[in-house]
Amino acid sequence: MLTVLSADGDKEKLTVSVEDYTVYQLQKGEIGEELLFELRAAASVYGAKRAALRILAAGQCSRKKLYEKLLRRGFGASDARAAADFAAEGGYIDETWQIESYLRELVEKRYIGRRKVVPMLLAKGYSGERIREVLDEKYTAADFARYKNAFLMKKFGKPTPETREEAEEMKKALYKQGY
Repeated sequence: MLTVLSADGDKEKLTVSVEDYTVYQLQKGEIGEELLFELRAAASVYGAKRAALRILAAGQCSRKKLYEKLLRRGFGASDARAAADFAAEGGYIDETWQIESYLRELVEKRYIGRRKVVPMLLAKGYSGERIREVLDEKYTAADFARYKNAFLMKKFGKPTPETREEAEEMKKALYKQGY
């Protein structure tokens, strides 16, 4: 943390990263307006990075959602983008692993179909392309057929209907479930 005394006597505390401290080769004494401006910008980005790590420590989220959360906390767009990029590039965000984790929960445990899973993950901020890549890599049509049957067994106690009314009821339930 740096304490900067402005020309009019006001004290300002700035927290910058060790890297920034080293790059600017800060020492005791006067600094110019240009350096002060750069230090404020560096402190702002560093604050956004620290907030990003605190957010991620509370739970996983996509790069896009992290960016949105930082904006809601009052960081500027460029600082929020820099912090989200820092977190992703630093390995703090692994969207593929996160998508796989959500898919295990949604598809394998809750038996939700592909048609409903994709919008749910899009709402969490993951890209449609990456969602489809992971879905295609992890699940075949046969897998979804198996989970569909498991859903029917759980809900109706059997995978096939015996009457027309049962068939309609199963069809509605499957549609609602994303199949």
